[in-house]
Amino acid sequence: MVTALAFLLSTAHGFEVRTDELGQALQWQRTTIRYQVNPSGNHGLSKAAVDTLISAASREWTSPVQDSLHFSHDGSTSIQRANHEDGVNVIYFQDEWTQDPSLLAVTYLWSTTNGEVIGFDMALNAEHHKWSTDGREDANDLLNTLSHEFGHVLGIDHSPVIELATMYPTSPLGEVLKRDLFEDDIDAVTHLYAHSENVDAVAAGCSGTGFNPNTLAIWLSIPLIAIRRRTSTA
Repeated sequence: MVTALAFLLSTAHGFEVRTDELGQALQWQRTTIRYQVNPSGNHGLSKAAVDTLISAASREWTSPVQDSLHFSHDGSTSIQRANHEDGVNVIYFQDEWTQDPSLLAVTYLWSTTNGEVIGFDMALNAEHHKWSTDGREDANDLLNTLSHEFGHVLGIDHSPVIELATMYPTSPLGEVLKRDLFEDDIDAVTHLYAHSENVDAVAAGCSGTGFNPNTLAIWLSIPLIAIRRRTSTA
């Protein structure tokens, strides 16, 4: 029974991609996504640990598509709010959380009218949740959550039916299972970013379209705050 269940889970496809109001799949057209980190906050973790885990989570998503995409850590910043106008993609802890307290994190995306993602900010809830690096049972594992949030950064939505997927929407205390991508997550990132003639026509159309500087004048700078990670209620 266990073997059969594992087989069914591994062959099912549950991933969803984020779309804009026109139904266009959101994805980056640049191959390098730069970000800065604000390691301050009431989380009890060292700067070195935070930087290391952020890098590990980003590599987990870019490894399946190799040279097509990578993240660049451009140092530290004092920025501690989501704002596209500052020109910085920032990852930060928020001590005074303004969203639903049950949320572990919120990732904001900004895109142009043609579906190209042009910026992100990632906020981690340091007010209502404990964080750890070792998967202890009384805290949320930072790498587990970061791996999930970087999926959102790339335009991947929740995988609502496959509980083993990194992009499953909930996470219990101490969970480390979602640090590593599941098959469904790999399918999602290759669907959007692998350079192949077999890629879905919608994804290929977006990734194959050249960047048009004229679209900068009509940005749809809309934060997609629906892409959030909740704790498990179980």
